[in-house]
Amino acid sequence: MSEQHSTSRRQRALDLALRGASRVLGRDRLHREGGGDPLILDAQRVVFQELYQRFTERASRGEGGLGAAVDALDAMWRNIRHLRAGASTIVGTLTSDRDDVHAHVARFYAESTALLQDAIIVVFAEDLGQLALPPDRMAVIVRVVLEGLIVELAQAHDAEDVAIVDQAYADVRALFQRFVLTGEDAPPIEPITLEPIPLPW
Repeated sequence: MSEQHSTSRRQRALDLALRGASRVLGRDRLHREGGGDPLILDAQRVVFQELYQRFTERASRGEGGLGAAVDALDAMWRNIRHLRAGASTIVGTLTSDRDDVHAHVARFYAESTALLQDAIIVVFAEDLGQLALPPDRMAVIVRVVLEGLIVELAQAHDAEDVAIVDQAYADVRALFQRFVLTGEDAPPIEPITLEPIPLPW
């Protein structure tokens, strides 16, 4: 089995898992339980782990740099969009004051930030001296931005609302592309194309 076929099969399996998590962890569950659900963090953890593996493998083949980093951001955003119906649960989980949930959140923050930091170091291995921020701080910024977009998704009620959030992501993406490296012009990168999120919510 070719490496490309194996990667494609992993991505399809991940997409199916994320869609399943979205259906199970919708707004109605948050309303019933009132404190979020640590299981949604497991779905997000899988996203970070799969993407880390995918892009570190690419970097090991010499496919690093800004293009690979932006591809990683796009993949993260596509996968987060699959969790659209569970966005409110994600927000409720991240802000829960329950001790058991808080422990899961703290562990998730530490793991996801560490994976992002390591991925940044690997992907930008040839350009570490030109990074606008050190990898540890850039990892926090990326995580915070993604969380903010999840909060916006949680408040989206129709396709127009989602389009506004998608545009916010596209704008963040453009800013990242222009300013993540200093001392040189960023190479052109094709704009992201996203499939519509099925209605009804």
